[in-house]
Amino acid sequence: MNFAKRAWRYVTRRKAKSFLLMLTFFLIGNLVILGLGISQAAVNAKVLTRMSMRAVVSYEMDSDSYYKYVNSLTDTDEINKAYASQPTVDHDTAMKIASDSRVKAYNYNVVNQVYSSGFDNVPVGNESTDSTGGDTGSTMNYQVPNLQVTAGGALNTIEMAEGTYAVTAGNFYTQGNIDNGDSVCLITKELADQNNFNVGDDITIQLVPDDEIKQLESTGLDPSVVKKTLTICGIYTTTQEVDPNSEMYKWMTPAQSPKNVVLMPLSTYSAWMTEEIPVMNQYYASQYGGVYSPTDTDTQLKMATTPSKCVYLLNDPLDVDQFVQDHTPDMGSYLWLNADNATFKKLARPLDTLNFFANIIVWIVVVNAVIIITLVTALSMKTREYEIGVLLSLGASKMKIVMQMFLELIMIALVGFTLAVASGSLMAGKVGQMVLNYQTTSDAQYGDTNTDSYYFSDSDNYFTQISQDDLLSQYHVSVSPALIAEIYLLGTAVVLIAIVIPSFMIMRLNPKQILLEQN
Repeated sequence: MNFAKRAWRYVTRRKAKSFLLMLTFFLIGNLVILGLGISQAAVNAKVLTRMSMRAVVSYEMDSDSYYKYVNSLTDTDEINKAYASQPTVDHDTAMKIASDSRVKAYNYNVVNQVYSSGFDNVPVGNESTDSTGGDTGSTMNYQVPNLQVTAGGALNTIEMAEGTYAVTAGNFYTQGNIDNGDSVCLITKELADQNNFNVGDDITIQLVPDDEIKQLESTGLDPSVVKKTLTICGIYTTTQEVDPNSEMYKWMTPAQSPKNVVLMPLSTYSAWMTEEIPVMNQYYASQYGGVYSPTDTDTQLKMATTPSKCVYLLNDPLDVDQFVQDHTPDMGSYLWLNADNATFKKLARPLDTLNFFANIIVWIVVVNAVIIITLVTALSMKTREYEIGVLLSLGASKMKIVMQMFLELIMIALVGFTLAVASGSLMAGKVGQMVLNYQTTSDAQYGDTNTDSYYFSDSDNYFTQISQDDLLSQYHVSVSPALIAEIYLLGTAVVLIAIVIPSFMIMRLNPKQILLEQN
């Protein structure tokens, strides 16, 4: 009779012992299923949420660290020097990171609000309530900026890659336009329709309101430097919309509307600033005398033409953390790669807590299972010494006897774990949700960073805004085929480890000595 048949007969004959062992494996299996189910659900919820988020990393100044440093200074000169020389993104570093194969698109933009010259902006729709530019009966004659210029140094922008912008006439500015600093631009279809503009037409924009231009003329300075004439190379549409129900909508100026955005090469904008800043410094000095004390022209030019950040859109949201880790060594002082992980980690803390304790429970159960099954097996071998002695005297190898013991446990374990899978599948979801509800209810420190509504702004904030509800809605405890396979593999490992130690008892036994001791 081979060892497999002997194992089967032993299990079926010792029904009470087999039932108790099966019950033990059943309870162990249920606890392991719950632990692994909760742990995997927590991990999956974070992965699914990350997959639903825009894969964005921003190379920018670490404002928190830098201003903590500035606030730690006591000398006034040092404080002024720190503010005047605050860190800015390095162009070479930004381009090096942009060349990473994981980068799908990037934005290297300078954003500024300007004024239209000789044409109208697209109305926002809040003119009757907007106290800064609408008709409210006020006697103020303040001219607000009505256009936004986005001067970019990249061709493959995030908006174009994601389909937020789509060129419907003409073309996007080319690398040649960037290299040559050509005076070209793209305008929205709404802005083109508002003024009957077509590709090839010229538009003029200005940096200061009309009143200041007249004052420039009166002081003998050249007012043309504050104006820029651009040729329309393309017309585009945008999916960005203003939410009329938002509180900000009531006070938005035309320059904050996505329909009034003019796109132009960064090199063109930089050349314009190079001409404009020295003249405006002369103007303000003549108007305000000693009261006006600007920083040096080079510093002003650097601040006006250097993007405050470079935003990268990656191909895969799951690459974000590794991408940040790989390029962090390239960062200078008080510069960092911001992936908005602080917010994500804060919101995911309840899931991390669940994952931590679920893993601890699984390990405790597994360790105890090994200890219990090892003791049971060792005690069983002690009571079966005569049987082992007979088998050895009949020529059965010690390895086959160990294999018989292993098969006995595996048969029982398979029945116990199979029943555990059936019962665990029924209660895993309910228990997992109950545990999560208790965790989130008992811990009220996690805030909701979700905004009430979306409105267009020039903040270049490309991070996906999520709430804790968004994250927790992805938490679903279920028993998947992969989890079932993991349960059986873990059970097999427990049985294997539990049989290894008692097997040494068999290896040292001598059949003759066993039979003599039994007599």
